[in-house]
Amino acid sequence: MGRVAGKVALVTGGAAGIGRETAATLAREGAQVVIGDINIDGAEKAAADIGDAASAVRFDATDQQSIQDLVGAVLERHGRIDVIHNNAALVGPDAWFTDSTVIDTSVEMWDRAFATNVRSIFLVCKYALPHMVAAGGGSIVNMASIGGMRGSTALTAYGTTKAAVIGLTRYVAAQHGKEGVRCNAIAPGVIRTQQLLDAVPDLPQQALAGVASPRVGEPSDIANMVLFLASDDSAFVNGEVYRVDGGGMATT
Repeated sequence: MGRVAGKVALVTGGAAGIGRETAATLAREGAQVVIGDINIDGAEKAAADIGDAASAVRFDATDQQSIQDLVGAVLERHGRIDVIHNNAALVGPDAWFTDSTVIDTSVEMWDRAFATNVRSIFLVCKYALPHMVAAGGGSIVNMASIGGMRGSTALTAYGTTKAAVIGLTRYVAAQHGKEGVRCNAIAPGVIRTQQLLDAVPDLPQQALAGVASPRVGEPSDIANMVLFLASDDSAFVNGEVYRVDGGGMATT
């Protein structure tokens, strides 16, 4: 028996990187996993690689109806939702190179970041929570960032959205903990995903100097934390933010 055996999990942004690794980890530990992503080809490939325990649904994190349809698809396929990993976010070269200082970041970038990184999580929770409560509870794991816990000379929109995710996480926990739904967040440091390497190839090596660890983070480091928070091992953990940054914030 796996640590999430018998549970149904929704992983958004699961076509690649952290989301894909998380979907595979949850499936390996016994969950039925639905991968939601705007990149449906990548999501279907990820699901096929996992096997019968996974399926894919195309969704647009900036579109309200698409999010509602995603939740509906999980319920139609499996009848319940026990675990949600809200991982979809605005990432890639466009986000890295146009999200700058307060003065230099465009209003369009600011609005896109909030629509993708915060509003989407609010809507997934909004549509899924009534079903989770009715079924007796569950676990929601939101993707924050250490960028939401400190300032920086760039990535203003990204960092501010992740601070908002931390706040939303605590509100969901406070409002639905008594009903059996736990909500926690993970704040990664630099994680060596292919998307990051494509956008900023040298960043992982540069980041190594600033962490109290002999290596930078891997997607499996985040997936394992999602697994812990999704499982009954964390049954008394609610409203928390877990830094998975190799001790990066401990050294600054």
